Amino acid sequence: MAGQPGSVNPKTASDLELPTPGPLKATIGRAVMEGATDIHIDAWEDKAALRFRVDGLVHHKETLTYAQTKKIINQIKVSADLDIEATLTPLEGQFRYAREDDVRDIRVSIIPTAPRHQSVHLRLLSSAKDWIHAEELGFRDSDREHIDHVLQSPHGLILISGPTGSGKTTTLHALTETQDLKNQVAASIEDPAEFEMPFVRQLEVNEKRGITMSEGLRTLLRMDADMLLIGEIRDRESASIAAQAALAGRLVLATVHGRDVAGAIEAIHYLDVPYYILGGALRMVISQNLVRRLCENCRKERPLHGFEAELFDSEKVTSPDSVYDASGCATCSKYGYRGRTGVFEVAILDDELGLWLADGPRQQEIRQRFLDEGVRSLRVHALEKVAEGTTSIQEVYRFFGAGVGRKPIDDSLVDPLEGVMQTNPDVQ
Repeated sequence: MAGQPGSVNPKTASDLELPTPGPLKATIGRAVMEGATDIHIDAWEDKAALRFRVDGLVHHKETLTYAQTKKIINQIKVSADLDIEATLTPLEGQFRYAREDDVRDIRVSIIPTAPRHQSVHLRLLSSAKDWIHAEELGFRDSDREHIDHVLQSPHGLILISGPTGSGKTTTLHALTETQDLKNQVAASIEDPAEFEMPFVRQLEVNEKRGITMSEGLRTLLRMDADMLLIGEIRDRESASIAAQAALAGRLVLATVHGRDVAGAIEAIHYLDVPYYILGGALRMVISQNLVRRLCENCRKERPLHGFEAELFDSEKVTSPDSVYDASGCATCSKYGYRGRTGVFEVAILDDELGLWLADGPRQQEIRQRFLDEGVRSLRVHALEKVAEGTTSIQEVYRFFGAGVGRKPIDDSLVDPLEGVMQTNPDVQ
C-alpha cells in the first residue's frame, strides 16, 4: 500500500535532483529498487550501519566506513540545503530524487548522537506509480459494499484507525478518491499534508503561523465544505469539532490511533466526546493494519500443521489444506515478501447501534457487540489472507501472536530470512 506522491512545498526538481553519481544517489537507487520506505544511517566509533525499512521491517544492508559515512551525510545536507558544519543540533529538510520516470520527495531528519556522531533518517515518499486505489487496498468484497453504501451518505463521521504506519492515510485518500469531488467542496486538514489530492482544499497545520488543527478545522467549515478530511484526531477540541460537523450535515473522514474498532471509539470518547454525541455522529469505523505479501515468484507451499489448523478453527476460519512460506529470490531482493496488503475490521453503525452506543457501554462490551453483529476481526482477516496464499502464517504470529493456550511458534517456522534486525511494533 502506498499513497499518492507529492509532498507539500517541495523545492524545485532542478535544484534538488542528484545529477552526478555518488554514494547518496546509489543508496537511494538501491532503496527504491528494493521497495524501501525509509533509510537509516547510525554511526558508532569509526563506522556506521546502513539499514532499509522494507514492508515494515528494518534490514541491515551494510556497514559503512567513517569516510563513507561522512561523505554520504555531507551529500544529504547539500541536497537538502542544510548547513554542513552543523553537527550539534537537529536538522530537518527535504530534497527530490529523480530517476527515469520515478520521482521521489525525500524528507530528511538528522540528529546528533553521543559521543560525537550523527544519525540520519530519510523518508522516501511514494511516487505516482505507487498510487493505490480503493479496490486495491485489500478489503473483502462484502466490506467494500458496506463502505460504498456508507460513503453515499451526505453526512456522518467515519473513523479509520490503526497504529502508526498502518496505512490509515492511504485508506483515507483512496476512499476520498471514490467520491464525486468535482461536484462537491472537499477540504482536508493534515499535519503535514504529505500527498496532493485533486479537487481537495488541503490545509497544513502550522502552529508557528497560528494554524492549529482545531483552528484549521473551524476555518475549513466556514468555507462551505461538504466533505471534511482530518489527517489525525489527537486533541479534544478537534475531536469535538469533527463530531459536531458530522451532526451538522457534513461527511467527515478522520484517522485516529486505536488497535481495533472498539479501541477507536474509546479513543474518541477519551477525548471528551460524549457517547450520546458519538451515537448520533458515527456511521462507520474501519480498523486496519498491514501484512506483507508473499513473493509469488518464490513462495513455497507446505501442508498445514495440526496446531495451525487449531488456530483457524478457533477463529471459525475454514482451514486450508496447505499454506505458503516465504523463501527469497531476485524478484523480491531475497526478502521472500514483496509489498504489503491491508487487513481490516469494518463496523457499520445503524440507528439501533447508534442508540445503544449513546448509553455509554464499556470498551469490552462494544467489542463483543460488534462480534455478535458479525464484524470480523483483524486476526480473522489475516488468517483468511493466509488461506488464500496472500501472506504467511508467520505474519499472523508477528502481529497477533500464537494465541493464549496454543502451541508456541516452532523455531523452524520463524522467518528464515537473514538480515532482519528489528520488527517495528507499529509497522511503520
